[in-house]
Amino acid sequence: MTRQVALSTLVTTILLFVGCLGYCEAVRAEVSASGRHHAVAGELEKVDADAKKITIRAADGTEHAFSYGRRTVVHGVEATAKGAELAGREGSQVVVRYSGAAGRETADHIDVFGHDALKTTEGTITEVDKAGQKVVVRTSDGADETYDLGRDSAIDTEHGLVDAARFTGKEGDHVVVYHTEDAGRKVVHLLKRL
Repeated sequence: MTRQVALSTLVTTILLFVGCLGYCEAVRAEVSASGRHHAVAGELEKVDADAKKITIRAADGTEHAFSYGRRTVVHGVEATAKGAELAGREGSQVVVRYSGAAGRETADHIDVFGHDALKTTEGTITEVDKAGQKVVVRTSDGADETYDLGRDSAIDTEHGLVDAARFTGKEGDHVVVYHTEDAGRKVVHLLKRL
């Protein structure tokens, strides 16, 4: 009888484990579909400090609304700030890293720039130098522009944000680069595959 109880307990444990794996996989799939991190660049249009929401207008004219909270990090205001400090910064250019499902995106990280500080270049990748963390992009006029990929560069792919060290861009990829210029260097703040 003890052997039957042990076998029954083992079968029950295995069935529970298999059931938990199925449930966990379903939850993981739902979270990864809605929880991917992406980034968008644009102009800060509106800050609603009471509702803790910001609205930006992207270069393509679309509006994006994001909620923000205690964990949202803001750079470029006064050292590191919180979302509430964005009030009065309307018209500034921003790069917003966010997560969440469409219509419920939450800003995780907001970089604030001056009104005309963020430049945009569209073209195709001709070279990715991971060792030097540089990417070369050929523009529509045939010029090759070299950009520095820093540790804070946001690289947005169809699968979400990737670290610059893991960027697997290849020659011919069509991209748009949002960058600033610092001492003659072009520093990437957002690189998006198109």
